[in-house]
Amino acid sequence: MTACLPTLPAASADRRPGMPSPWSLPEDGFVDPIAVEIAAAGERRVALTPAERLLATARLLAAGHHPTEIGRRLHVSCQTARTLAAQVRRLGLLPVPDLWLLAYPPADTPAA
Repeated sequence: MTACLPTLPAASADRRPGMPSPWSLPEDGFVDPIAVEIAAAGERRVALTPAERLLATARLLAAGHHPTEIGRRLHVSCQTARTLAAQVRRLGLLPVPDLWLLAYPPADTPAA
């Protein structure tokens, strides 16, 4: 089992305890596949909705990454990464759904 790295304090001096993170967007019913791809790549931090965070986690799990790597790429604590991984498994998001189809359903298909 890989040990989790300690969570570092937030770098933002203007953020008070109990305030939402600027990297967590409210759920809006839309999936931004580009944001999910950027987050899963871990190249830079990107603001995500809860659904997008779950889809990025599903992509990383499908690629064989451990929760420690998921936490590093999504910039969340190791415990949050474990929770996200458990939610992905519980919701049956593996194999990963086609993000482009979720974001842009065909015109002849009624929206869910």
